Amino acid sequence: MTDKKQTDVVTIPKGMEDLMTLDRPEGHDEGTLGNEGIGRADILMPRIGLAQKMSPEIDPTNAARYIEGLAFTDLFHSTLKKKLPQPIHFVILRRDDPRWIEFNPLDEGGGIKDLDVHRGDARTKFGPDGEKPIAAEFHDFIILLLTGFDLSSPMDSIVALSLKSSAIKAAKHLNLLIQLRGPKLICKGVYSLTTGHETDKKTQGVYATYKVANAGWLKPDSGVEKAAIELFEAWKDRTVEFEREPDDPDSFDTAAMEQTADM
Repeated sequence: MTDKKQTDVVTIPKGMEDLMTLDRPEGHDEGTLGNEGIGRADILMPRIGLAQKMSPEIDPTNAARYIEGLAFTDLFHSTLKKKLPQPIHFVILRRDDPRWIEFNPLDEGGGIKDLDVHRGDARTKFGPDGEKPIAAEFHDFIILLLTGFDLSSPMDSIVALSLKSSAIKAAKHLNLLIQLRGPKLICKGVYSLTTGHETDKKTQGVYATYKVANAGWLKPDSGVEKAAIELFEAWKDRTVEFEREPDDPDSFDTAAMEQTADM
């Protein structure tokens, strides 16, 4: 039986009929649901990036990070250095609790100063005049890309979706969609990722945004479902670090947008 709340105006993308279904899995899964916290980081993982107007990936003069053909609002793979088609379809292998990281000022060389700033620390709060927090807030997910998925090499499709600043709104919406699915393994739900753009009311700057939506469920007992469950078990307790840069413009980093994201 199709869960109408989760599947309104949702369709199976062409070519993915053997991977996905809109029918909710029957019964209740036992064991971990996938909402656990994170340990200390020790594994570096590539991530999905979002091209902003100032992203070095769209600047042809930046030979180290330029991605040919990439444009504003495009998604890209940070390690493969390639543009990703939209919509991207994915399942979540792990969702980490929010974390805060303090970076050294760029004029002092940059780099991470404190990888584990605790919730409620003064560095996580806005200043009296609206100054943005010293520590950046991150909402991190480990996902398995279904777009381009190859059952013979599933590890190639594992990537991080690390959301900060204005993108925290998308992270909170994704968290809501996860919760609405009920007591099902987190890795069974399929989501879509696209992008758009908005204008900051204070600065009038135009910035790219992430957009997430429900897209059904993995087909029960399929090869991809079995692979997703195995990968979920393998990654749920593993400590991981994602690629992060203090000057990365993946999200439009203004105090006004961060305050909006917390509402």
